[in-house]
Amino acid sequence: MDRRLFIQWLASLGVSLSATGIAGTATAQLLKPGASELTQLGIGDSLYHPTRYLFIADSNSNFITVYDVNTGENLALLNFGIRPRTIEMARDDSMMVVGDYEVSRLVLYELETRTRKDIELPSPLYQAFFVPQSKLVAIALRDQVGMLNYETGELHIYPERFDSEHRNTHIYAYYNLLFSSYSQSYWILDEKKPLMYRHSYLDPHDNPWETIDLSAHIPSGSGLDDGIASPEDFMVALTSKDGSRGLLYFPEDGKVLSTGPMHTAGSTYRPQVVPYIDFYSRRILFSDSSGHVVMFDLEKGDEPEHYYLQEKHHRNFSPRLFRSGWLESTWILGGDKGIVFQSYDDPEDSTYIPSRWEIVDMWVTGDSKTLFYTLDEGIPMVYRHDIRTREALPPIRIHGVVMGGSLRMGTNNSICY
Repeated sequence: MDRRLFIQWLASLGVSLSATGIAGTATAQLLKPGASELTQLGIGDSLYHPTRYLFIADSNSNFITVYDVNTGENLALLNFGIRPRTIEMARDDSMMVVGDYEVSRLVLYELETRTRKDIELPSPLYQAFFVPQSKLVAIALRDQVGMLNYETGELHIYPERFDSEHRNTHIYAYYNLLFSSYSQSYWILDEKKPLMYRHSYLDPHDNPWETIDLSAHIPSGSGLDDGIASPEDFMVALTSKDGSRGLLYFPEDGKVLSTGPMHTAGSTYRPQVVPYIDFYSRRILFSDSSGHVVMFDLEKGDEPEHYYLQEKHHRNFSPRLFRSGWLESTWILGGDKGIVFQSYDDPEDSTYIPSRWEIVDMWVTGDSKTLFYTLDEGIPMVYRHDIRTREALPPIRIHGVVMGGSLRMGTNNSICY
């Protein structure tokens, strides 16, 4: 049995490995069945420290491990009995939500008191978005959307279903939810058709959903894939399912800007990266998997700038996700074979950090100075870079998980994640 399979077997039994150094020595500790956490914290100690505590979800088991990024100390190992495929944290409260698309319930975990509450759902949870200055979290289920008050437990599910008549599996959603946190608007992207549906939770719940037809802007007739909505209904950035276009939609007047043709290769399916909107809702980034990046700067006008990263850096670089940092001076694109740090204002100011393996997730600290990321191979680590200097910092060796996956903190530097 190889190392990964051995650790995964231990994790399935509720065992965590604590070690010192890269190789180190291991001491097995049992996380009892039904228990939510294994921790060195004392009774009454909090797991709520938005700028210091980093939560790392396991890609291969039920575990979430928690680290203090200032000291590198392993604080806790959490196990809610489900795979943490969805994990989100409030930015102005001490609440975390965890879900799994194979289980029709979600877990609310209060970080201050370290207490949990399970909420039964009509179908599994796929996405969650906390509403600022409230006790609300918007949720996307397999074929419906709704809103949960995590303080009272009150759950509202809209009756409208966003599904496909061709469904042949229970483990899939045929739409993506984008959410504007301040206007509390739901934006549903239809995977099968170039249609978007909108409804605000602030409006009467029985109001009809608005349908927005984008077929005139997607020549291929493709459905919609993924995107990001600005918090106040100013704009929505989205991509087509076939990866042929990225669009910017402005709800106030219906204006649409297009990236123009993106990467296509015959019938090969090459989707785009989820778009990115900067903190000021000024610059919007799109990229396809061939490293063709399109950036709109709304202060400069409607014409986009183009970057071709495979030509500039590495012919096998394949982007996966955007972030930005250091006071919105730098955008960051991670993917297979490395990470690119690129100045927003100077096209020539670009740094490529090669990697043997693919980037799984990235997180930028609230002060915008440090990038954390995980890789899909190798010893479980959280890697770090100083965004100001673009130099590597010592990584954090993580324990208690088979492989580091999603990263979350209680604060960040962007509206996009």
